[in-house]
Amino acid sequence: MAYQRQQRSLEAAISSHDNGFNLVRLVCALLVVVYHTWMMNRVAPHPDPLTRLLAPNGDLGALAVGVFFVISGMFIARSWMGDPHLGRFALRRVARIVPGLFACLLVSTCVAVVFFSAPGWRGLLEPAPWRFIFGNTVLHGLVYDIPAEELRIAGVLGGQDLNGPLWTLYWEGRMYVMVALVGLAAALPLRSWMRGAALFLLLAANLFPQVASGYVWEVRMWSLFLVGMLLQTLAPDLRIGWRHVACALALLLLNWTRSAALTPSPLTWFGIALVAVTLAMCVGSQSLPWAAHVQRHDYSYGIYIWHWPVIIVLREVLPPVGHRELTLATLAVVLPLAMLSWHLVEAPALRAARGWLKRRRPQAVAVPAL
Repeated sequence: MAYQRQQRSLEAAISSHDNGFNLVRLVCALLVVVYHTWMMNRVAPHPDPLTRLLAPNGDLGALAVGVFFVISGMFIARSWMGDPHLGRFALRRVARIVPGLFACLLVSTCVAVVFFSAPGWRGLLEPAPWRFIFGNTVLHGLVYDIPAEELRIAGVLGGQDLNGPLWTLYWEGRMYVMVALVGLAAALPLRSWMRGAALFLLLAANLFPQVASGYVWEVRMWSLFLVGMLLQTLAPDLRIGWRHVACALALLLLNWTRSAALTPSPLTWFGIALVAVTLAMCVGSQSLPWAAHVQRHDYSYGIYIWHWPVIIVLREVLPPVGHRELTLATLAVVLPLAMLSWHLVEAPALRAARGWLKRRRPQAVAVPAL
């Protein structure tokens, strides 16, 4: 009981803005960069050391994206529960995703067409680059089947996908729609309703995946987003600290020998996700005065959407380099781009949206965090 009194709740951590969730997202974005630079290296493409440890049940990229989805589920559910209005909810989601994505697609596509296609700048006079830019900016209307030609531009950088990680944003958009639909259908007090819906959908997705497959596509990420929703509904009473990380590791180790004897790996996806999510919630709940700058500025989204086009351009302009060299070169370019994206595009868009919402709702005490 003494430990619980000292450890602040998840709700208190989130509400204070003095938490580590931006740091967790930043680390996850950097892990995705590492995963892709190792896999996309033309000299000797092979998985990074952590991916080799997690295989065949997981990899570094899936682990990082999975943590992203848990945190997203938590904060998106909080956004709806704090202000259950469809229009305002949609504006917040658009303000957070679209401006930075459009800027990234516009700049990276123009660079790719001008410098890495036969027509050069004249290629920008064709409809294909603009169809790629605007189609991906609006997440292709969240349709299930996106034609391959919509994800690349013929003759540009050899016809390869120009921004592979965008597939997660299509899923993310679908999950935003799900949260809004669940919220609009509320027939109980909202916290209880969201908790029940998250539990029901989590159970349904894993027992009867074919029922939800037409909308959610991939059960693992869908389930992790729902876990985030569930954590948010429990946040006022939920306290996650280092003791819980140790317990998660103990459970992972208890299952180690059995999994090693019966499967190709001693690790299971459930065990991997359990430890990663528990660690993320623990770090996210901490007060981190030494990370004040990261608490105020979220560079993770910019790193995530910029790193792929940077990698494929660097592969064209650099001589063959090793995995670590490609990773460092990518980070040297991506980090400044992510900072510029946040300070010049993302943060101003968020401030504009908050300002508009406050003017429209002068009687409101506070507008939930974007």
